Amino acid sequence: MKEVMTYKSGKFYFTDLYDQNRISNLLWYADILQNTILSLPVLPNWSSQINPEIIYSSIAGTAAIEGNAINEQDVRKIAEGKAPEAQYSQKHQTEIKNLINAYALIDNIPVAQQPFKLSKELICELHRVITTNIPDDNNIPGAYRNGLVYVGDIAHGGIYKPPKILEDITRLMQKFIEWINSEEITSKPPFIRAALAHYHFALIHPFWDGNGRVARLIEALLLQTADIKYVPKSLSNYYYQHVDDYYLAFSKSIKEKKDITAFLEFALQGVVDSLLTMKNLIIFFIKKLALRDYIHFLLNNEKRISKRQHDLVSLLLDNINDTFTLNELSAKIPYSFLYRKISSQTARRDLKKLLEIKLLRVDESGRYLMNLDALG
Repeated sequence: MKEVMTYKSGKFYFTDLYDQNRISNLLWYADILQNTILSLPVLPNWSSQINPEIIYSSIAGTAAIEGNAINEQDVRKIAEGKAPEAQYSQKHQTEIKNLINAYALIDNIPVAQQPFKLSKELICELHRVITTNIPDDNNIPGAYRNGLVYVGDIAHGGIYKPPKILEDITRLMQKFIEWINSEEITSKPPFIRAALAHYHFALIHPFWDGNGRVARLIEALLLQTADIKYVPKSLSNYYYQHVDDYYLAFSKSIKEKKDITAFLEFALQGVVDSLLTMKNLIIFFIKKLALRDYIHFLLNNEKRISKRQHDLVSLLLDNINDTFTLNELSAKIPYSFLYRKISSQTARRDLKKLLEIKLLRVDESGRYLMNLDALG
């Protein structure tokens, strides 16, 4: 822990003190999940599907925390240079474009052999990128503020007043950068260090606008340069989905002053949730790949299914959430291409066969769907 005396705001604490009993299991679980994900085979085409979705949802999430209503689908359109489906303010669209540029900036920073060192220049550049061309009476992109701001509200644990004069902010940011780059902190697990950086940066709140977005970008950067997969960007979406708990975790830690357990526990729960989601997604891709190979084997090697049955299962693997009834096989695209000239009796026989070998299952409403657990 480091104590800093400011000119106008009293003592400020950079603290890494927390309740080991509440944190250690989450940290252990995060490490296990991270190592599990690293051991799973990920084909290049899977990454090309996973990574953009994570980025778009992360950008939508981190912007939504600050009141931006642009959804994930429209973030994708903006990233592709297309007009979004809904009408949004120019300010909100500019915020999204700026965040796209900010993520591109940190993506170009390579994984570090040693713990990545933050710098004032990089922090100010991130702020400049995300607030450029956004009208604000006080904010200057890339420049620390000099004045009073209020953070939070009564509903989320109270209002917090961060240091207000430029001299205090400049001093605290210098001490923050020294502390987060110190051996004391860089020797900690990346998940802990990144959360400490997120929290203390937000506590200083050095800019007039964009502090939350920069805090989450700093956290993502420290995780990404530590070679943590997927979590750096997906965390922002977790924070948005649990935004009330996010603010409450800040408030609880602020009130404790020297104990950061509440925020670390929340952030690590986000890490675990994000890693579980990614693990399940990768396993989902692996199951689909294994099932494709299995149905080819059943068709070509064991001759246990017909070409039409094989093609039906292949279509379901391409439309994994789709369901259908017997009657819909001959009328619903794309299945009608296979069954429009096939009798109902033959179609029923196909379904019975695919149920017997567990490639299909029936849901509670009696509709057929793909059984992703066919291989156990």
